[in-house]
Amino acid sequence: MDQKPGETDADYEARLAAIVAEGKKRADAAAAARKKKEAEAERLRLLAEEQQRKHAAAAAKAADEERARRREVIFREESALHAQAKDWQKEAENGNPVDVGSRVSQLLNRVTDLLATCIAQQEDIHSLDHTNQVQQQSMDKMLQRIQQLEQQLATTNSGACPSDLVDRVNVLEIDMGVLKTGAQHVCTAAGSSSTPRESIVKFDGLPIFCDSSKTDPIPWWRQFELKLDLHHVIDTNRHAYLYSRSGGACQAWLDNMLSAHACTVTELHKYISWADLTAAWKKRFQVEPPEHLAMDKLLTFSQNNLPS
Repeated sequence: MDQKPGETDADYEARLAAIVAEGKKRADAAAAARKKKEAEAERLRLLAEEQQRKHAAAAAKAADEERARRREVIFREESALHAQAKDWQKEAENGNPVDVGSRVSQLLNRVTDLLATCIAQQEDIHSLDHTNQVQQQSMDKMLQRIQQLEQQLATTNSGACPSDLVDRVNVLEIDMGVLKTGAQHVCTAAGSSSTPRESIVKFDGLPIFCDSSKTDPIPWWRQFELKLDLHHVIDTNRHAYLYSRSGGACQAWLDNMLSAHACTVTELHKYISWADLTAAWKKRFQVEPPEHLAMDKLLTFSQNNLPS
């Protein structure tokens, strides 16, 4: 992204603008393809769920009809046994001859059928219990998975750094704004100022300041300011560079500041100076080393109201 030797500012701006446009185009295309793929997957999932629901409903209806049929068989056989027992009792009271063998055979057949039906009903009851247990386990697993996804989403949101394509496009837009502002200053002061020319900062070796990576704020800030000083970055352009090298809680803190002033990052210098922003950043993120605090206490003495 550096300016090529012999390349004018206008050509450099045009090249960066083309890169930004191409990045946006690719990001939009990737987002559209992803949405289309997700929509198709969702449609297939809903179709499969609908088919599965219909099959399950049909199976449940058939099972209910079979259970109802078996229940009717039990009631019918029970009524037939009672009626047959009453007939046998009357015949015995009247002294009529009884074919014991045939009647015992009939009784055994009815009892066997009734017992088989009862066993089938008992198996249905055990099957329903097992189905309920499986469904309960599935519900527990689904709730556990939902909780894991919620935790992952919370972790991702709290420690997100500008690493994806959209965030990189935003960083390029910030660089474009800084470049345009610097070009305007250069054009305004051309031929009448001996101030060193500002150049685009390369942050090689300086990581994104992100709380999830536990970046030490004190050496990070020193390296950040040193790189800005080496490239002669003016104070009005330093806000954007700070935003482009921030992530996680620091980027969220700057986003809240932009929302409070209803401005973009390239316009933030109009509402808060770099000195005030530096002081606020250090108060929010930087912790003074304990040895420095101890040294200040040792070097500060008071005699009456006059420090020595």
